[in-house]
Amino acid sequence: MWKEIIGHFNSYVGGGLIFFYYLSAVIFLFITEKRKERRILFIYMPLIVLFIFLNPLTAILMKKFADEDIYYRLLWILPVTITIGDTLTEVIIRFKGKLKVFLVAGSAILLILGGRLVYTDERYSVAENVYHMPQSVVDICDEIVIPGREIRVVFPTDLLVYIRQYTSLIVMPYGWDDIKTYGESTHSDLREIMDSEVPDAGRLAEEIKKKECHYAVLEEGKVLDGKLTDHGLEEYAHIDGYVIYKNPGMDFTDPYRQDY
Repeated sequence: MWKEIIGHFNSYVGGGLIFFYYLSAVIFLFITEKRKERRILFIYMPLIVLFIFLNPLTAILMKKFADEDIYYRLLWILPVTITIGDTLTEVIIRFKGKLKVFLVAGSAILLILGGRLVYTDERYSVAENVYHMPQSVVDICDEIVIPGREIRVVFPTDLLVYIRQYTSLIVMPYGWDDIKTYGESTHSDLREIMDSEVPDAGRLAEEIKKKECHYAVLEEGKVLDGKLTDHGLEEYAHIDGYVIYKNPGMDFTDPYRQDY
């Protein structure tokens, strides 16, 4: 159990330099801070959170009744950023003139050295639009969304996390719960087919209809064993490297449209 607890803690700490700054700030405030409310916020509350997190009983209960991700997120309650910023401010305002400028610059350099450029992680990229998501998601959703009603659409895994952020009018036949149960009995057949190296077009079309999906979105380079158009689906559009297939058996009525 302790190995798991320390493992989660190390994952949170990362490189460790920022957390070292945080511990230094807490020690500084413990010695210098006299105001009760600030001691509660910056010293006592974090100590209680750490005690709860490092308590094996907490780990056991979390493992039994909740998700490990929730246990890990207990550490998110620690006011790391606020504490470091507040402490640096408390230190810097004690000085005057050019020394204060040098302290500000030095603090900025230390904080930069404590982290790393987020774009070095392959999971992150420079924002393409104001929504901070792939432009392909915006273009695809704008093309198929029907104002005033929900439609069900099956997307590739790499787009799943973005759809609900952009619009609530598009729902999916599988989501995060299904991703977590991959390979288990509760796993969706549709997702398994979508994620296979060469999906069977017949089975895929059957599942799309079974799940009552209005559209299916696939990468343009995705190789299929057969053609979806041979199994009742229609090729609707090509957008930003993806192919959109339409299920003509579904209702696409726009509730706001009035034909006179």
